Amino acid sequence: MVSIVAKVIIRRRIPVTAIHGTELVNLLKRIGEYENVVKGFHKCIICGEIISLDNIGGIAMSNGKIVFVCNKPGCLLKFMLMGRETRH
Repeated sequence: MVSIVAKVIIRRRIPVTAIHGTELVNLLKRIGEYENVVKGFHKCIICGEIISLDNIGGIAMSNGKIVFVCNKPGCLLKFMLMGRETRH
């Protein structure tokens, strides 16, 4: 089952942007979320783990607000499978 899911994900065109740690801090400051992340106010939208600078796996918009996903492979996979229509 996992290999089938992995093949489907590989075949989909998913835009991925990787940024360096210092760029992440700048991005979080630009969107006004740096202090909230540092203070542990955000949780992973999938598993509920508190988001920190060390475990941010993704940032997206969901229902008009910024949401975070931790860097656990399972959470990233579930988030990608949710689809754009679910997150918007």
